[in-house]
Amino acid sequence: MKHTLPIFNWSLRRLLDAEPDSLKKARISIIFTILIFSLIKGAVALPGAFYAGQDLQLFRIILLLGIFSVLLKFLLAHRKYAANIGMILIWVGLFLTWSNAFVTAQTINIATIQVVVMIILSSFYLVNWRWALIYSFLGILPVSILLIVGEEVRLVKIDPNQLASPFYEIVVVLNFLTIVIAHFLYYQALNRSVSEKEALNLQLQQAVKEANMAVQSKADFLSTMSHELRTPLNSVIGMTQLLLNSPYTEEQSENLKIVNFSAMNLHMLINDILDFNKMESDKLSLEAIPVDLYRLVNNICLGMRFQAEEKGLELNVTIDERLKDQQVITDPTRLTQIIHNLLGNAIKFTHSGSVSIALDVLEAVDDSITINFSITDTGIGINIEQQALIFEAFMQASSSTTRNFGGTGLGLAIVKRLLGLFGSDVQVKSSEGQGSEFYFDISFSLSGPDKEVPETDSKMQYDISSLRVLVVEDNPINSLLLKKILSNWNNLPVFTLNGYEAIEEVERNEYDVILMDIHMPLLDGYATARIIREMTDVSKASIPIIALTASVSNDLYNKIKSVGMNDYINKPFNSDDLYRKLKNIGSRTHDVLVEIPG
Repeated sequence: MKHTLPIFNWSLRRLLDAEPDSLKKARISIIFTILIFSLIKGAVALPGAFYAGQDLQLFRIILLLGIFSVLLKFLLAHRKYAANIGMILIWVGLFLTWSNAFVTAQTINIATIQVVVMIILSSFYLVNWRWALIYSFLGILPVSILLIVGEEVRLVKIDPNQLASPFYEIVVVLNFLTIVIAHFLYYQALNRSVSEKEALNLQLQQAVKEANMAVQSKADFLSTMSHELRTPLNSVIGMTQLLLNSPYTEEQSENLKIVNFSAMNLHMLINDILDFNKMESDKLSLEAIPVDLYRLVNNICLGMRFQAEEKGLELNVTIDERLKDQQVITDPTRLTQIIHNLLGNAIKFTHSGSVSIALDVLEAVDDSITINFSITDTGIGINIEQQALIFEAFMQASSSTTRNFGGTGLGLAIVKRLLGLFGSDVQVKSSEGQGSEFYFDISFSLSGPDKEVPETDSKMQYDISSLRVLVVEDNPINSLLLKKILSNWNNLPVFTLNGYEAIEEVERNEYDVILMDIHMPLLDGYATARIIREMTDVSKASIPIIALTASVSNDLYNKIKSVGMNDYINKPFNSDDLYRKLKNIGSRTHDVLVEIPG
């Protein structure tokens, strides 16, 4: 839109086309109206003053006509001058009021009152409220002075220095018209502005609705994709771990370790993306369960030692002796994620030398303990400028980082947000080429000594032969995996393919626990669990149900609890985690840990 208009342009519409704001359009319209009517009034008053020989009035009219013509030219040239022109018009109004009161009419007449009214209204329409108050006071002041000290007040009577009739009356009528039209224009603009805001609110509500639908669609998509990705990955990791526990040659062992390492990396990558989505939606929360930090950190490092050795790096683990046989209340999954991401980064960006993790007790008071976690490396380091970027999502230290080292740029962003849930924050000390140190402090509540059953080794095996297990799983590979895992624990589970078969099986036989897949054809795990919980036989309705799911729905836990399931385990799952859950739920069946003679 062209904002500069020709000098002879008299079209208000063309002037307003360049201004999108309704209230600003109203101000421009009011200024335009005042200028046009002022020019008309000047044109009417000019011959009257000339024929009456009122030289002072004549001079004032000619001066004002010149001023109004120049102002109109600037207004029509560009809308940016409107604010300044509005201010000048108020000054002109004050000049007319004061000159009418003390120079020409020297009294209060109707024209003076009209000008004062226009000053007050225009001040609030055209400038801010502070200046409007000042200008209103200056407009009322001469009238107030004459009311207090003047001998008489004439509203209609013609004064010798006043404009002659009928020109005076015409000016008075035009003043009234100016006031009416200015009010009409502002009222019209105000209504239009309100209508626009209402329309904008409707658009905003629609946009919010569409955004919520998009968020839900994204959550549904991620949940579906998680299920589709995790289901085959569960089989890959599970079968690989089973093979690693079987007799094999050295070459097979090496190959299986590579497969397992790659699968676990893929699993962590999927988890990072899905957890980041949860954090974006503020849906992520922490568990609070007893955890042996000494054992947890050693297990994490044991799993990453192969990655370090593959690059010829030394992985050093130093844990404060006071943490031995001591349990803390925390979320082991999220803590593992934090340490795994920091250790993985340290190994990734270190070409030679070592990577170290250290846990030091800073303070131990009554039933709480504060621990400093530190991960150091001898890697490429990070300069000061890059340190401000690395904790942002999808950001890496330089554009070559992804090309040379891979990764999504989510690891450190997730670490920072997860530590926020723990009430902590990650700090970094580093310089380019000199390695890095990432450290943070976390305070934990103590849970007492670790009384859990020790983890298995090559000479230990779990025996849950007395536990009657029903597996509800539609994926044949996952069923085969569960069959192999449970058979290693001397258990022969019963398998069903869908919810309907599971319900029939529960009605026919007695079971101690049900492993229930969530996503199944015909009748899914939620509906199946709900039907089981509604059975009239109390013993069958109260069978413990553990959900097996690859879903990452933000309200997964609430959904599972709402249908009466007791617990859940995510795919891909660790067989030790599955055993612990089975052991806790089925302890009444006297499952024991037995030693296999070596």
